[in-house]
Amino acid sequence: MTNYEEYAVLDSQIKTLTAKKDELKAHIIDDMLERSEDKAETAVGSFTIARLKTWTYTKKVAELEEEYKARKAQEESTGDATYVEKPSLRFTQLKL
Repeated sequence: MTNYEEYAVLDSQIKTLTAKKDELKAHIIDDMLERSEDKAETAVGSFTIARLKTWTYTKKVAELEEEYKARKAQEESTGDATYVEKPSLRFTQLKL
């Protein structure tokens, strides 16, 4: 098996496993919330419900963000901003 083929196989497996992990995570969270548990100790490790904040900002902050994005684009177009190019790999799997 070539490096290219091995990469393609691993990429496919990772996508499948990530989808399965996300599905299991949702079930575990639902189960723990249903039982009013924030932590579950198991033979394979502990599972803890983390409380993540999702912020909603005022219109003023949204306007400032747009102004910031516009300023970045302006500096990119005028050459005031600088960049460094790094090699990166993009893989597009064949549709079967």
